Amino acid sequence: MVAEGGPGCGKSEFLKRFLGIAAESGAVVLDAPGLPGESGTPLGLVRRLAEHPALPDRTRERLRLAPSQDGPRAVERLCGALCALSASAPLVIAVDDLHHADQASLRQLLHIAHHARSAKILLIGTESPSGMDSPYSGTERPYGTERPYGRERPYGRGGDPLLGAELLRHPGFRRITLDPLGPESVARLAATLGDQPVDGRLGAECYALTGGNPLLLRALLQDRWAVPDTGGRAPRPTAGGPFHQAVAACLARTGTPIRDVAGALAVLGPSATPALLSRLLGLDATAVDHALQVLELSGLTDGHRCRHPVVAAAALDHLDAADRRLLHERSALLLHEQGARATEVADHLLAAQPTVPSWAVAVLRDAATQALVDDDAPAAIRYLDLACRACQEPPQRAATRIALAAATWRVNPSAAEHHLGDTLADLHTGTPTGSDAALLVRLLISCGRLEEAGRARARLQTADHPGNDPDNGPGPDPGADPGAGPDTDPGAVRPSVVHPCPWPIASDESRPRPSSDTAAPREPWDETPGPGAAAAVWGIPGPGTSEAAADEAERRLRACPLLDGTLAVVANAVRTLLRAGRTADADEWCHRLLKEATARRSPGWRAEFLAILAEIALRKGVLTDAEECARQALACLPGRGGSVLVGGPLACQVHAYTAMGRYDDATRVLHHPVPGALFQSVYGLAYLRARGHYHLATDHCRAALGDFLAAGRMAQRWGLDHPAVLPWRTDSAQAFLRLGERARAARMITEQLSCAHLWSDPHTRGVSLRLRARVAAAPERPHLLTQAVEVLQRSGDRLELARALADLGAAYRSVGESIRANNVRRRAWRMAEECGAKALCDAILPWQAMCGGDRPDLPGRDQGAGLSESEMRVAILAANGNSNREIALQLCVTMSTVEQHLTRVYRKLRISRRQQLPKSLIGPVGTPATDRRELSSL
Repeated sequence: MVAEGGPGCGKSEFLKRFLGIAAESGAVVLDAPGLPGESGTPLGLVRRLAEHPALPDRTRERLRLAPSQDGPRAVERLCGALCALSASAPLVIAVDDLHHADQASLRQLLHIAHHARSAKILLIGTESPSGMDSPYSGTERPYGTERPYGRERPYGRGGDPLLGAELLRHPGFRRITLDPLGPESVARLAATLGDQPVDGRLGAECYALTGGNPLLLRALLQDRWAVPDTGGRAPRPTAGGPFHQAVAACLARTGTPIRDVAGALAVLGPSATPALLSRLLGLDATAVDHALQVLELSGLTDGHRCRHPVVAAAALDHLDAADRRLLHERSALLLHEQGARATEVADHLLAAQPTVPSWAVAVLRDAATQALVDDDAPAAIRYLDLACRACQEPPQRAATRIALAAATWRVNPSAAEHHLGDTLADLHTGTPTGSDAALLVRLLISCGRLEEAGRARARLQTADHPGNDPDNGPGPDPGADPGAGPDTDPGAVRPSVVHPCPWPIASDESRPRPSSDTAAPREPWDETPGPGAAAAVWGIPGPGTSEAAADEAERRLRACPLLDGTLAVVANAVRTLLRAGRTADADEWCHRLLKEATARRSPGWRAEFLAILAEIALRKGVLTDAEECARQALACLPGRGGSVLVGGPLACQVHAYTAMGRYDDATRVLHHPVPGALFQSVYGLAYLRARGHYHLATDHCRAALGDFLAAGRMAQRWGLDHPAVLPWRTDSAQAFLRLGERARAARMITEQLSCAHLWSDPHTRGVSLRLRARVAAAPERPHLLTQAVEVLQRSGDRLELARALADLGAAYRSVGESIRANNVRRRAWRMAEECGAKALCDAILPWQAMCGGDRPDLPGRDQGAGLSESEMRVAILAANGNSNREIALQLCVTMSTVEQHLTRVYRKLRISRRQQLPKSLIGPVGTPATDRRELSSL
């Protein structure tokens, strides 16, 4: 009798219990296990049986010499001795793991079975399905004398293939198959082993992991005992844990071909099929089917897949690194021939490196494209990096490196810029064409490297049309110093407003824009950029008013998807909304795009939109939000010191810290290392401007002027000289005023206003009016500043509004209106405090800072006790110097209502005239429109 079952399925336990019952019934039991290391030792098993302690001494002495030779006489002597022993008591001869026994011993046992039929002798053994009746258990390899993917290894045992057939011919032969446990049996065994009840869900999970193999179940429960709190669920097997070790033990008890099939299943993963396994390993279909059956009986696989990654890991353990690589390489080729998905083939190519065949480059690029569609940028980067190393031709390498830069930009802009630099350096040896060339220019534009984008396009055009030499014509000076000294004559800076082609990307720059609003916008990602496209992306979309530009920007945001080549287009469309005064729209679009970038797992894109949110917060005067968004943007940039993208968020931090009066923090940010390429990039404009305002706030006015003028020259050179893009003229005017050069300041402000005559956003106009008042005569200043306040109230920038109010208070004081001046200055102080602008608060009311007070006195409830909310509002306005008519206009009520409220206020406060109103009510004067709406509930 032979008990058959997969490794770990209980064959040895079955045999042990059976022999215990036989011994209790008075039978003589001779048992010996088959040993893997003894399969090549003739008669090793019989020798151990002959020396079994259960034999009588006389029989043991008689058999001691019998097994010394393998011949007919020795077999007859052994058979006779055992038959004689069975005459007095039944004899049971048991061999565990028959598949490991040597062939000579098996032949002697078969002889006993055939010639001792009348004796009371029972032969019983256990074996795995890979044993005696295996289709490849003989001496011939089914796949030849050499493994197709590595060096030859010994496998299984050799022997006579007729042994199995001889055993089947015996009339008393019986085969028992020990199948794996079912789900209910697994649950019962788990409850017994764990000494606690197991519900149906836990039992089903244990069965799914073990396939009903008792050995694996015990190991799985050991994993659970190591982690007691599993929430009533099956434990998760871990590499190297008890479950892993049990799987390795099961595999070790199979033949090498079965372990090879298990390893191939682990390599192929979901792609595995019997036909593919046969081709991969060089085994015939019968051998593969048999191996799959053994693995499933062992509970290691479910169909053609490993039940758990730990099973796959254990299956790979018996392969050395060279064999694994060769299996992956062959798998890649076979899957490619079968038309498998490019990502499946590419994953095998990654595992097979450094060996990469020439045909693999196209597959790796296709896989990268699919990975980007699935928003798996890290996988795309791995594929393209390997493809770059496998490229043989320079043009192919250049095109692949461009694609690598585009994918890398999503997660690491610094590394992407490095790839772009390598591509630009190699353009003379390998010139990309078509869509690859267009993508290169778009990426350079996204980096803000406009001059390099223009030079790259010119070189690419020259490659397509050799008669055109970009070096013969005039071009920008790449060696120009962006940070020229502060003594540069501003008169040499020619004011200009560049209105380039509104949106990229057009191959024919002279093509007119569609004039109809219903005309479909050209898709900027479909055509190769023209020379003016770079500035068009970063500038203002076309000549005209801010409303027209904002409408065009929003139309493009609706039409343009967020892609690798359109990031700058989309981001600057949001900036256009901000510059045009549509702060709420810009904020909504930016949050929408940030959410998309997060969902698509693109930290590089997240950094861009977080930086824009920081700009929006600055524009609204919310300094703490600006600093926080900038900090988050920097956190999204690994190796941020090497990316020009740091210029935007660093600039926002410097602006915020400077306005907060946190000059030490601003200094620390400015000491942060930045790449030299930053000052050849559009991102450097914002950085120079922020550094200039820091210098201005810390009384380094010459250094500030140098930064402002340098930014202006760069903006002019790149076609970005627009007051909404970079108000460098008003910035420079502030520096000139601090230096006492009012004439130069006035000229700068006049130029700014002339440049902005078509641009009607309230922020640009309000700031310009505020600075114009500084160079105007004293009697003109209140009127100009009142205009600036009214305009800035519509802009939503409370910090600039506070600055304008502060200047208005100073203007009132200069013309002798002290009460109005104090009231306006208090309102400016409160607004600056709400923004967190401590530096402006100290400038407005320096005595408050010196006294250590936190804020001007607020209306005290003790001095306004008994006043209703309506009465309190009227009292506040009256205390701040407003006439009854002014109060009525501000609160949208009649003068009679105001008089009635004042009468009740006087009575409750026991006063007779408004001059006696408590000073604590003085403060929120000149209530803006937003506060008027709150007060209008009277």
